[in-house]
Amino acid sequence: MKVSVSWLKDLVEFNNDIDELAEKLSMTGFEVESLEDLSDQAKNVVIGFVDEITPHPNAERLKVCSVDVGLPKKLSIVCGAQNVKAGYHVLVAKVGAYLSSKSLKIKFSNLRGVESEGMICSLEELGIESTNEGIEILEENESNIPPIGTNAVDYLGLNETIIDLAITANRPDGMSMVGIAREIATITNSKLTLPSLNYNEDFTKFDPKIRDKETIGSDFIYTLTYIDNIDNSGKINKTISNKINSLKQNSINPIVDISNYLMLEQGQPLHAFDADLLDNIVGRKVIPNDFGIRNGKEGESFVALDKKEYKLNENINLITCNDIPIAIAGVIGGSNSSVSHGTTRIWLEAAVFTPTSIRNSSREIGLRTDASSRYEKGISPNMTTAVSKRASNIISLELGGKIKSTHINNEFKKRSISVNLRLEKINCILGKLRCSDTNLLENNSNTLRYLKSDEIETLLEKLGCILTANSTGWNVQIPPYRSSDLIREIDLIEEIARLIGYDNFDSNMPEPLEPGVLTPAKLVERRIRNSLIHNGFQEVVTSSLVGPENTAKNAVLIKNPLLSETSRLRTNVWDEHLNILHRNVSSGAEGCWIFEIAKTYTKDKETFTETNLLAGALTGSKRFSKWGKTSKQISLDYFEARGKLQQSLEVLRIETIDKQFTDKDFMHPGRTSEIFVEGKSIGFFGQIHPSMSDKFDLIDETYLFNLEFDSLIKAATRKTNWTRIYKDYPTVPSMERDIALIHSKRYSSLEIINLIKKSGRPLLEKVELIDRYEGSSIPEDSVSQAFRIKYRDPKKTLVEEDINPIHEKIRNALKEKINAELRS
Repeated sequence: MKVSVSWLKDLVEFNNDIDELAEKLSMTGFEVESLEDLSDQAKNVVIGFVDEITPHPNAERLKVCSVDVGLPKKLSIVCGAQNVKAGYHVLVAKVGAYLSSKSLKIKFSNLRGVESEGMICSLEELGIESTNEGIEILEENESNIPPIGTNAVDYLGLNETIIDLAITANRPDGMSMVGIAREIATITNSKLTLPSLNYNEDFTKFDPKIRDKETIGSDFIYTLTYIDNIDNSGKINKTISNKINSLKQNSINPIVDISNYLMLEQGQPLHAFDADLLDNIVGRKVIPNDFGIRNGKEGESFVALDKKEYKLNENINLITCNDIPIAIAGVIGGSNSSVSHGTTRIWLEAAVFTPTSIRNSSREIGLRTDASSRYEKGISPNMTTAVSKRASNIISLELGGKIKSTHINNEFKKRSISVNLRLEKINCILGKLRCSDTNLLENNSNTLRYLKSDEIETLLEKLGCILTANSTGWNVQIPPYRSSDLIREIDLIEEIARLIGYDNFDSNMPEPLEPGVLTPAKLVERRIRNSLIHNGFQEVVTSSLVGPENTAKNAVLIKNPLLSETSRLRTNVWDEHLNILHRNVSSGAEGCWIFEIAKTYTKDKETFTETNLLAGALTGSKRFSKWGKTSKQISLDYFEARGKLQQSLEVLRIETIDKQFTDKDFMHPGRTSEIFVEGKSIGFFGQIHPSMSDKFDLIDETYLFNLEFDSLIKAATRKTNWTRIYKDYPTVPSMERDIALIHSKRYSSLEIINLIKKSGRPLLEKVELIDRYEGSSIPEDSVSQAFRIKYRDPKKTLVEEDINPIHEKIRNALKEKINAELRS
């Protein structure tokens, strides 16, 4: 929201420095984003008088002008404008001036052999919107012409500072000059001089055709004012045009300028329809009941004021006349009913629509206007009729219009809001004051006290509230312009705290204050994060919202998405992880190892499931230097990549078991394992399918892991795993024996290890696979494997006689159970 300081001074009498005022506004919730001095646009631009014009000796379209700018010597300026004439006042940019809108610095120049000592300017060249062609001729727009040589800042209305404010959604009153003036009056204790508004309800009831009343809301109001005998052929007065121009509003024609002026002043959008054009559309004289509101239809189109054609659908609300669209409600009017300089009769619309309906329409057509931005934040319907009357009166006063009739929809009922405010509740919520620099409170940091009743009354009365005392506090009548955000007791308490300043209240910490501790689940999460990072992984965070390219049937669709690219919740994370690998490798990274603790979402009929995952991806290698390595890219094989994940999970002190897995079509069928913890499948690890490598332009040795995070946490925090158990360090040596065997491929190494462990009790301590061979020297359906077995008795040193029976028992079990051929 851009705010004109000079306009503000017409509304509120404040003497604060602009920087000081900006600081006060920011501290009370209206953040100042920037301050802009408009006079910079017209530095070194003065009022000049064209004394004489001669043809350019070397160019037919150029003229040499002798211009008086108040200096002893007249300036010789070469000008190509068709409308430059002798005997008229113009705007002259002298040498040294900088025209920011054109990024042009004026300097002495030679144009086709003639020296030019400046530039005669158009309004557009000075950064001011104008429909005039050619240079600005002051006599055409101003009867009181400033003296020759004076700065053009005042004439152009640029003696101005613009404050750009960020207005939050809960303060729609801040979208108007009057709203900001009220705020300044409250925080600076200044006097308001606002234009008077007539709140009398003297409108005639009518019944607009509304197809879907749910889209317009309970606070819906729709008013029409019929005005004729308007002279719209000239220009609006300089005061209004300067004000709207300073806030970057184009001056279009007097009627439109007045409606824009009222929108900026009061925050209520208005729209004028040309009555003659409406009569032509309908084929007869339009009456109020011809107006209506309905949703757009699929395939319907609409040409708006910006001359663009918009495709309509049922999510767009339309204003209609005899069911013919004449505006997109609250967003933009139609070209078929637009007001022009030739307009003499209008229907002036003032309405309040629901923020949701305006937001939907604006998003559907991809257009956000000054009007729609105000409707989206919410507008009080109690202000609408008063603003409409003010606009009608200005049109009558400035343009000679005759107000013929005023109409309001039958269903509108003005609601007054009153809130019961308790002094005890204020003290309970806000606590005691400790110091303040406001005029209300003494500045004594050593004194703590509660707010006094008269202080509360003074603050709320400044907001425009009417207070009636009762036994517990006050009954507070909310002013019309704040009826959208001050609706509860807590809203008023927040306003009191905001205006006094939160820093001026004593801080009260809970007693006793107990330090927070991490739960076991959070400790596990922290450990696994740190462990993965220490093993070379980088954590990523990806969006839960994805686009229609996620075609899973069980995807959760968003009912009201902002964009089609964010129209559903993700059902997997590996898709985006592979995209991250692709982007990094494409940018020159030799390797990329990532992980994420993420959520996925699925829907089964009416049941929604949210799953916590520990997921990640690896491709390429990570190394500090190429010393001792080949120059070619070194990739991880399956066991190295799986080892990296296993190293990271060791911090959890849980056992993971891998089994072959072939159910994922995007994973390599022979290089993917299903991971089990405590006998339950929790996910998978493996190499991606070659087709996926081609799709994402990655090397074949690219790996994904996807584990149920809640299952990992549950296992890691189980009492038997979570409680550390310390054992004596063995003081006797162990003995090792190897067993080599040939067996059928249908038996996995895990099954063989479990068989060896079962048969080797109680002295067997550890079994590990140390060799594996497949080749022509053994049958095709068999494999040769070697296992190293470690034996230990914690009480004594083992001898051969202790080990041999157990080792033989293991050998016999392997022969009997899996029909193994023992080689050692």
